[in-house]
Amino acid sequence: MFTSGSMRRYVVRAVGVLLLGGVITSGVIAGQFRGPEDPETLATALREDPAVRVADIGAGQRLPVRGVFVQLTSTGLLCLFDAPSPTALARQGGCNSADDPLGGRELFASLSYEGGPEAEQVSDARLIGLVSAEVEAVEVLMTDGTRRQIALRRPVAFATRGDSFRAFGYRFRVSDLKRGLGPTAVLALDSKGGELDRQPTGFAG
Repeated sequence: MFTSGSMRRYVVRAVGVLLLGGVITSGVIAGQFRGPEDPETLATALREDPAVRVADIGAGQRLPVRGVFVQLTSTGLLCLFDAPSPTALARQGGCNSADDPLGGRELFASLSYEGGPEAEQVSDARLIGLVSAEVEAVEVLMTDGTRRQIALRRPVAFATRGDSFRAFGYRFRVSDLKRGLGPTAVLALDSKGGELDRQPTGFAG
């Protein structure tokens, strides 16, 4: 089950970019994104600071392509969001300190969806994220124990320290959702398939 109520409470507390940059269509699970100390200042930065497209979310059944964007703000945050365009107000994602975009981890992911709360009622579910240069593959663990592989883009350096990260964007199959399958965790793997990091999605299957 996509527990949208609890997600919204978490988003309001921790992911100010979602409220400032656009609308929450139904719910978002957003890792450990940190909210802004000054929401008005961040709102201005989100409107005016440039964003760079680092990955794509492919089109689905009657669903358009969306981009995954990174925005290094003048407030010292690195924001990651998915949206139709870099200037769209209807964006979903969040922000962390530009000095440590992954929050000390190897993986940072954000799951957003429309519809619910049952998986069969979700019309669109998307996953975006960043991983460290040590990560060779990302997979999503589904409620039935199967995994979905996610393509990683080439490393890009965009943090203040010059570290390289790899971005990803993924749209869940409508066929999975209709069967009641949802994502339970996002896994960061090394070159041998060993698990480097894991981020639960909060999905209650």
